[in-house]
Amino acid sequence: MRPGRELDTLIAKHVFGHDVVIKRKIPTEVTPAGDRPLREYSKSTGAAFDVAEKMKISLIPIVGNQWFALCGPEEGFKSPADFMKFIGEGNFQNSGAAVAETAALAISLAGIKAVETRLSASGDTSGPSDDSTTH
Repeated sequence: MRPGRELDTLIAKHVFGHDVVIKRKIPTEVTPAGDRPLREYSKSTGAAFDVAEKMKISLIPIVGNQWFALCGPEEGFKSPADFMKFIGEGNFQNSGAAVAETAALAISLAGIKAVETRLSASGDTSGPSDDSTTH
């Protein structure tokens, strides 16, 4: 998936639980604090780090100016040793991982993948593939 409105909408809806509506032709997040223009989670590092914090995503720069993002267990990693052990075991069933050109995109993709795998594991058929917005 490419960075942009579709991915940002999925993040708003499925990571943060916000409704997304179109107001005056502008995608708008409906949050408990009030409405705001849809954040560019997949393009803005600041917005993406809110995703990383909420989903407990670890981010590592890798060769070729790429970024690796990993959303492991829901409670996160207690230490770097726990992170390394998780990687070594290769049990990624309920995790999300992504490699991308930017940190924001890697975080966004890993977050959505984690939501998908967690919903699938719980038997929930609704989820991130539903990219519709409310009008």
